[in-house]
Amino acid sequence: MLTVAGERPAAADSVTATQAMRIVQQYQGVWGSPPTNLTSGGTVDAPLMGNGDVGVAVGGSITNQAFYLGKNDFFSASSHAIRPLGRIVLAVPGMSGASYHVVQDIAHAAVQGTYTLSGSTISTTSWVSATENLFVTSIALSGGTTKAATISLQNGSGGAPGVSSSGGVLSADVSADGSPQARVAARIIGGTSTISGNQIGVTLQPGVTYTFVAGISSSIDTSSYQSAAVSLVSSLTQSTVNSLNSTHQGWWQSYWSRSYVELPDKAVERSWYGSLYLLGCVSRPGKYAPGLWGNWITGAMNWNGDYHTNYNYETPFYAALSTNHVDQMAAYDQAVLDWMPAGQALAAQNGFSGVLYPVGISPKGTSADTNLHNQKSNAANLASDMVMRYEYTRDTSYAGTVYPFLKQVGLFWQNYLTRDSSGTYNITNDAPQEDNAYPQTNSILSLGLVHLLFQGLIDISTALNQDPSTRATWQDINAHLAPLPTMTRNNQSVFRETSVGTDWVNDGNDIAIQAVYPGSQVGLDSDPGLQQTARNTVDQLARWHGDNAPGTFYAAAARVGYNPSTILSNLDTEATANSYPNLAVHHGGGGIENLNVVTSGLDEMLLQSFQNDVKVFPDWPAGTNGKFGDLLAYGDFLVSSSIAGNAVQYVRVVSQRGGNYTFTNPWPGHGIELYRNGTDAGTLSGTKITIGTAVNETIDLAPAGTPLSAIQQELSQPLGGGSGPTSSTFSSGFESGNPQPTWTDTVDSTGGGVSAVTGLCCGLSGPEASTRSGETVHSGSSALMYSGSAQGGSAHAYLKVFDLSASPLAIGTSKTLSYWIYPQSNATTPYVTAGSTNSTCAAVDLIFTDGSTLRDSGATDQNGNLAHPAHQCGHLTLDAWNHVTINLAAHDADKQVNRILIGYDQPGGSGGYRGYVDDISIA
Repeated sequence: MLTVAGERPAAADSVTATQAMRIVQQYQGVWGSPPTNLTSGGTVDAPLMGNGDVGVAVGGSITNQAFYLGKNDFFSASSHAIRPLGRIVLAVPGMSGASYHVVQDIAHAAVQGTYTLSGSTISTTSWVSATENLFVTSIALSGGTTKAATISLQNGSGGAPGVSSSGGVLSADVSADGSPQARVAARIIGGTSTISGNQIGVTLQPGVTYTFVAGISSSIDTSSYQSAAVSLVSSLTQSTVNSLNSTHQGWWQSYWSRSYVELPDKAVERSWYGSLYLLGCVSRPGKYAPGLWGNWITGAMNWNGDYHTNYNYETPFYAALSTNHVDQMAAYDQAVLDWMPAGQALAAQNGFSGVLYPVGISPKGTSADTNLHNQKSNAANLASDMVMRYEYTRDTSYAGTVYPFLKQVGLFWQNYLTRDSSGTYNITNDAPQEDNAYPQTNSILSLGLVHLLFQGLIDISTALNQDPSTRATWQDINAHLAPLPTMTRNNQSVFRETSVGTDWVNDGNDIAIQAVYPGSQVGLDSDPGLQQTARNTVDQLARWHGDNAPGTFYAAAARVGYNPSTILSNLDTEATANSYPNLAVHHGGGGIENLNVVTSGLDEMLLQSFQNDVKVFPDWPAGTNGKFGDLLAYGDFLVSSSIAGNAVQYVRVVSQRGGNYTFTNPWPGHGIELYRNGTDAGTLSGTKITIGTAVNETIDLAPAGTPLSAIQQELSQPLGGGSGPTSSTFSSGFESGNPQPTWTDTVDSTGGGVSAVTGLCCGLSGPEASTRSGETVHSGSSALMYSGSAQGGSAHAYLKVFDLSASPLAIGTSKTLSYWIYPQSNATTPYVTAGSTNSTCAAVDLIFTDGSTLRDSGATDQNGNLAHPAHQCGHLTLDAWNHVTINLAAHDADKQVNRILIGYDQPGGSGGYRGYVDDISIA
């Protein structure tokens, strides 16, 4: 054991923040036609937004586009089912037949729409404020003539609500079967609008941006909900909306900065970030917890949309732990704690002590269905999140708030368990699955959860220095609980669902493996025979894509060392075949519990700590590189690491709470160089090592002899950037912390050069391509500006922007180029002649290592237009952000990108051109 060095604040977060923002900006959901699964009562396939309370799903074309409003607290006081709060419908009838292109931008938590018809384009940007219950949609028309538009406020079923208006604000009052009640207050900023009935009318003028704002408040929020909703919007100006948007962007940037993963399988990587986006949308501290379907409530939701306690309610919150988003768990506990009096009454009613919880509960101690379905495990299942949160964070303040509930669950089991003559505690008459007929003895699900419960009670009571005598009872039960039941199936030892009763069921659930996850009773430090039984069970169940299983199945498989290539391959299927464009993993029986499929499934492959032994890349495919930053480990340690060429490159640990850090040597048989807060503290050796740490201390570990500078360089590199000849992804929004242009206003003489193009104005000597801040941006505060003046003839100019030659980007077979471009007309810059479309003759271009170019490869964008800038002429909308995506693998598979250019090409073109490019990514 080494002595602890002096304390100082850990300076590690900026590294993770930079990596995380670089990666997440590559990923979006994209629709080429309106969603179709909107009101089936389950997971919707629509573009999604949310702030942890209010959720918005977008359906329909621009002629009748509905924004479905849901709210986590909108549970009916009579039926206890969650109800849709309302709808906002944007209708522009003059755009019937318009094209449809919608993007869910997860990095900036916004949904952007582009709808074009006969030279007219309507562009929309929508977002739900991260800090206020405010929904915002900006609407801009470019080209063509004026268009009449209406925005209607509707109730949850699409009918006309009671409305009132005052001072240009239209208010709609809605209710959930009478109670609770809510108000939606709305107005338009910019231009002139009128109010009639439940509609706001406006005539859209080309070149004018209109901002629609809607404040949402319920009687759960405040008894003054009506005036609260109105006050949210009544005094808003465009300036204050812009300020709110900056705050909104700041919240999400902070959210993304908590952790990151990077791996070659970009579908899985994308799904990891997509799941975290949806988690950030559905749950926040101080709000009601989300039910089965999150806050995207579009109609009558299946199973009342309630809190299903026998796995559904618990599972999405597990995703918050390993990903270091513990704040997203804050809403979970209140509904459980509020149910304690009812739980005690239900236990007493059935002749038991402690608490007994039914399968379905809802807020404030209510339930639409108090059926036990022959299960005793629901309260222990609910306790799993609380125990795991404590073990991850060691937060004694938090532990004190949930300890009374955990003790009540423990009291139930202390009195319910039966002890046989051998001293073994058994669980009788407890169904592993709903409505299993008795007898059911030693349900494997309950055995795992009860172990986890008592382990948590022992740890928490010790930390709080409470109940030492009762702790002895808990320790005795934990030490003598019945073993996990097994059986033989297909000549393999596998787990059995009970020791007496149900044996093997493969019906879309994964009950037989849940003692591993979330039960945490088998791992890589367990008996090898027990590990093999667990792997056999995974093999025999094979519930990779079943209705109810994936939320826990992948993490369980990784925890016991199941074939990692198989796990990763199936995660890829989840991320592609079983995911909607909004990045929601979906199955027939599952809602937001599927937020835990890729997050915890992947995290347990990258980092394990639940047996108080931290292992990096414990179940990772050979020959596959990988990288992660600030994933959370038991004991409140933030861990970062990278693997390349089957060798771990480094481990960085930030000890947020101090205490002993125990880990398995990532370099078996080799010594380890130890750095404490940047100072070399000597070497370590051994297989399983424990070191003491101080609060906020940063520990760096690498093979003996590795200099700290090498670790820090590896930390800051993209995946593969420091350990191989090629990189795998690229993205830049031209913001601080993003890759910055290598060149400014520099013609690529070997990549296309310049002909018949001069400077746009003002004594400029040639065309421009340079970063601008505080001007027109798609996101953030900076974008790349391009400009020039065509002089006829073979007018073209290809300017260098990014140099990737030191680590060329490999296209492989699955890369896509994505960027946003804003070509300007005379309406937004005086340097372009009125009526000119010159600025649309521009595109991002790529130079490959073999000297070939994207523009001449035959590649096309999502609309079928050639990627060549000359073929973008007239196909981009002026004075609007156009999203361009190009499947690089279709024509340039297995090539490598050497440089990124911005090209202008317009044979015969004459006059000025100017515009902006933002958020370039290749992934």
